[in-house]
Amino acid sequence: MEGGAHISSRMRAAAMATVLLALIAAMVLISGRANAADPGYCDPSASALDPIDVPPGGSTLVAVDGVRQRSIVVNGVRTRLLISGPKRASTAVVFMHGSPGSSSDWARLLPQVSGPRNRAIAFDLPGFGHAADAWGGDPTVDGGVAALGSVLRQLHIRRVHLVAHDISGPVGLEWGARHPNRLRSATLIDTGLLFGYRHHMLAQISRTPGLGEAFWQQLNRESFAAGIQQGQTRPLPDDFVNRLYDDLDRETRCAIIALYRGTDEPEIHVLARRQARVLSRRANRPALVIWGADDPYLPPEIAQRQKRGFPQARIKVIGEAGHWPFVDHPRQSRRLIVGFLRRALRGDMR
Repeated sequence: MEGGAHISSRMRAAAMATVLLALIAAMVLISGRANAADPGYCDPSASALDPIDVPPGGSTLVAVDGVRQRSIVVNGVRTRLLISGPKRASTAVVFMHGSPGSSSDWARLLPQVSGPRNRAIAFDLPGFGHAADAWGGDPTVDGGVAALGSVLRQLHIRRVHLVAHDISGPVGLEWGARHPNRLRSATLIDTGLLFGYRHHMLAQISRTPGLGEAFWQQLNRESFAAGIQQGQTRPLPDDFVNRLYDDLDRETRCAIIALYRGTDEPEIHVLARRQARVLSRRANRPALVIWGADDPYLPPEIAQRQKRGFPQARIKVIGEAGHWPFVDHPRQSRRLIVGFLRRALRGDMR
């Protein structure tokens, strides 16, 4: 009975999120001032269309003890890099954020998993966070792999313990499939090998020409906060929601549109199968999978499918958590992530 009640609750939460997004999209289309987006919404020069409630420069940078901030040029785009640990260690825990999101998602975890012989890093993907404008950049998995590869080359990192969330899962795992001996462990948070993925409502809206531009053009802080809370069994903190929105300038919104339009479901399924074939050859690679039981975008059934690429994976589905379980349950998530990575690092250093 309890399991059935929980599934029913999750389905209701996902349905509420879908309904809200559909209502927002419908309001955009029937709005007297925006029954279609400006055709030049994603023109880099159309600064008059920039959202007026997003601060210039994005979210406030918060200093964290033990974390250094610097910039790095990734495929021609200057972006923010956070680092903890020794400057020259060739082993690193590499944190990759989702959409929306930035390296700030991981700042407090970096010093907890760096050590005398390994670094911990996080960077803003081009188009997100505090990265410089990347209009016309490559939003595909290949583009993300190129960005990650550029960071690793410049920092002389050879062995990677990957931590990925959301869109970064397929990117990080594709890099790992191309460099299987360098991927030493994987921590996958509501992401990974996306077997059975279906475009959720936000993706479908963004993929639709005209509607996608109209949706993102009309999105403001209030509607974003209302939309992102739908499907959450517990409210996301206001400071987290506001930070995400502070980084949603027009260039980032158009990067999200391009990302969804460049990602077809069949291609995602083929990618997952290919990645799994390569990654599963090293059956003892440590892996931790964390998933929110109420994720309205990526259902938790996908969590179990990570064993196709990581046969020894530990899978933890967290109750009363949505798409950001590390925000919904920070202590539990931190304990899982830090404990797993410290063990994986010890094993890697032997």
